[in-house]
Parts: sequence; C-alpha cells; structure tokens
Amino acid sequence: MLDAAERLLVVDASGEGQRSEIGLSGLSLWRRAAAIEQSGVEVVICGAVTRPLLEALRGAGVQVVPWVSGPVEEILRAYARGELVQDAFGMPGCGRRMRRGGGRRRGPGRAGRPGGGRGRRR
Repeated sequence: MLDAAERLLVVDASGEGQRSEIGLSGLSLWRRAAAIEQSGVEVVICGAVTRPLLEALRGAGVQVVPWVSGPVEEILRAYARGELVQDAFGMPGCGRRMRRGGGRRRGPGRAGRPGGGRGRRR
C-alpha cells in the first residue's frame, strides 16, 4: 500500500533506466505526495492507495496507475509497451474499474446517511 510504503523505487523510463529510491518512512500522506512531486516523478505505479493520497498526487500533476501487482521487472516492461492495464497485473479482488482509480461509489441509501446505510429507521 503506497500510503504505508517506507520507500519508493524511482526508474528513469526515458533513458537508461537509472534507479533510485525516495524514502517515505514516517511521512504523512501530504508529505508523501510532496516528496514524490518534488523528486520529479511523473508516473507512480502502485498497488493499493487511499483516495486522499491518490487525489493529492493527481492534484500535484503526478499520474497514478493504482491496483497493480506483480514482479517489478515485468511491470516495468509492460508499462514501456503500454500494456500495464491488462488483467495480468491487477491486484486480486480489484476489478478493472478499481485499477483505473474508480473505486466504489456510494449512492443514495448507503453509508453516510442517518442510520448507517440501513435504510429508514422505524
């Protein structure tokens, strides 16, 4: 989960694939987003991520590809070929909509309503 990761692998996809790491240990969500933005990262490929961090990164202009799972080298190759959105890299239990950052939507009669989303109280 990106929100709890202690470090982030940074790969320069435009050249020779140089690698470095960004330390994220102990940083709040907002400081994580700032550290990622300030390092010049343009795209974050990650597994689970909460909506607040996802939105903070997107607000900073960082493209986020969430709900990805698999061996790092395979993921990097698939990203370079434009094939990362294939089901082969989806996290178990996360549908295609989740991997595109959609997540669940809460409609009328669900959580957030008086009664805890259990309908009308009588």
